[in-house]
Amino acid sequence: MNFSAWAIRNPVPPILVFVMLTVLGLMGFNRLDVQNFPEMDLPTISITASLDGAAAAQLESEVARKIEDELTGLTELDSVTTTITDGSVSINVAFNIGKDSQVALDEVKSAVDQVLSELPSGMENPTVTKSELNESPLSTYVVSSERLDEAELSWLIDNDIEQALMCLPIRGAEAGRDG
Repeated sequence: MNFSAWAIRNPVPPILVFVMLTVLGLMGFNRLDVQNFPEMDLPTISITASLDGAAAAQLESEVARKIEDELTGLTELDSVTTTITDGSVSINVAFNIGKDSQVALDEVKSAVDQVLSELPSGMENPTVTKSELNESPLSTYVVSSERLDEAELSWLIDNDIEQALMCLPIRGAEAGRDG
């Protein structure tokens, strides 16, 4: 028997099932727990190394590439981003979501420890830290003006724009949900 032909001849049961599923879906949606600021544990590790007086090209060949080469063998590696300036190297290692951040930190520390003997002798040991998303702002704004000087622009941001942003309701807060 063809279900669609039966539903066309008898429209009341499919409509009732549709209405019942819609009501149950809305009831279930209202019972979902929502956190305004959920704790997120993204497995991102930062490596910082510095060598006073070293040029960026020297740091790239003697430090960054050696550390990066050692990091390529890590499991569930998503990306490696390196920033080199005169005297310092900053490497951000991102792992796939779902990897335990403590395991990721231990793996990166182990990889850096294995390459320590190959790094320049005058260099301090690189620091390896876990990036905490909860410590960083969710959004950052840059404001500039051609008509206002710095003092006027600062006054505008502090007294007008910031106050207007603080008055905006937080999604979910108006429904009385706690996070």
